[in-house]
Amino acid sequence: MKPQILRPMTQSRSTVPSRGSRAQFERRVSQLPDETRARLAKGELQAADAAFYVVKSVAGSRSQKMLRDDDNKVVGISNLSSGKLEKGSYFLLDGITLLAGTAGEGETAHDVNFNVLPDFIRNGQFELSANNTTIIDGASLELFNTSGQDVAVGHYTLDNPKMIDEQKAIELNLEWGADAPAGTFIKAILRGSVVTKA
Repeated sequence: MKPQILRPMTQSRSTVPSRGSRAQFERRVSQLPDETRARLAKGELQAADAAFYVVKSVAGSRSQKMLRDDDNKVVGISNLSSGKLEKGSYFLLDGITLLAGTAGEGETAHDVNFNVLPDFIRNGQFELSANNTTIIDGASLELFNTSGQDVAVGHYTLDNPKMIDEQKAIELNLEWGADAPAGTFIKAILRGSVVTKA
């Protein structure tokens, strides 16, 4: 039997099991604050699909902090401010997409066609932390090599999705061994379910 808190979220689809990040969210709803769970039960809040993204230039670099406290929301560049969720938001991180591309002379990040990370970046490593806790430490960027696979390009699904609290810094740091060519950009997309107004 489903917990009482989940009935308003699932009653209209009781014969169809939830899938993807929604199913993962339902399994972890107990991690939310009591007030948030109560508002979900009343239908004041809902769990919605989310994809938070940021684009950074890595030209001439061997490392990049993809989320920083001086980031601002700019269409096509980032939809997160200061590398944090807005107040009142809780986000279940289900997967990460990392893509790269190169802008030609006179072009900007807005002109880049993003695709699978190039070899020199995939041979590096990354770390992810949130809620003041390390989630992934020193993992190979090869995890984002989806060439020949029937999955979204550059996407890695977490084996153990994590609930990220409001106003807590999220860090996604990358390192690799050779300077990135001029015009190189990396795009990170954090995918999952977010608590939002119904």
